[in-house]
Amino acid sequence: MLAREALHALQFPLANAWLGAAAPCVCTASRAFGSRQQDSAGIYEDSFRSKPHSLHFARGEVQYPQQLEGNILGRAFLTAIGAYSRKQRLRNGASVLYRAITEAAERPELHAALGLDGSKFTSSHSLLSLHMWLIIRRLVQEGTPPPKDAKVFNQMLYADYFFKDVERRVYAYGVTIHVSKWMKRLEQVFFGGCEAYDAALQQPEAEQTAALTGALLRNVYEGDEAQRPWALLLARYLLREQQCLSMTDTEDIYTGQIRFSTDIKITKR
Repeated sequence: MLAREALHALQFPLANAWLGAAAPCVCTASRAFGSRQQDSAGIYEDSFRSKPHSLHFARGEVQYPQQLEGNILGRAFLTAIGAYSRKQRLRNGASVLYRAITEAAERPELHAALGLDGSKFTSSHSLLSLHMWLIIRRLVQEGTPPPKDAKVFNQMLYADYFFKDVERRVYAYGVTIHVSKWMKRLEQVFFGGCEAYDAALQQPEAEQTAALTGALLRNVYEGDEAQRPWALLLARYLLREQQCLSMTDTEDIYTGQIRFSTDIKITKR
């Protein structure tokens, strides 16, 4: 499965050790931080149905201080410390891309369209994790084995930005003791979810939406059957974004020059 392949590619032994027992703990970690808002999923029925397209969006790149880039000696110094190396450019791109991920995951209108309460940790973490999964899956699909750039980039994106941001959010939500334990549990949740979603997308195409909806219902909506319409909307959103990412140039992803879709429509009834 792609998630397990990604784990080997990213060399995360801790996550790999947790993976087998991840699924039963997903709901426990979510409930520890709060619940969702309630609304009618029917009013969003027309959302996430527009034609997929490239997610290219010009965000600009990480800029070095002008006093260095503006003169020969400064540029020589930046070159000497590897500021223009491919690895550093990937690191800069991961920084820009993670801003795009958090921008999408924190949009109030997306939370509302998916029946999630953006003020709760469980909602924001679920959407952050799902957008991370989309990116990791897209880059792992670049080849077998994935190209070196994909391995390095995914590792940077996860370890340097996502993991550290999640830790910051855990502290912000008032957890001050046993933080390392919570981080291990949340890592378990993340990779367990990735494997479940990858498995859903390995089903025949006609069954993928239903399979992904079921996985999302268990992992995001705590298995509550009353929330299945919301889980279906989330599955539709993710499948569409996956198509959009497949149409997006890989270098745009490496440089963070993307913006996730805003195809949300409210139907008055």
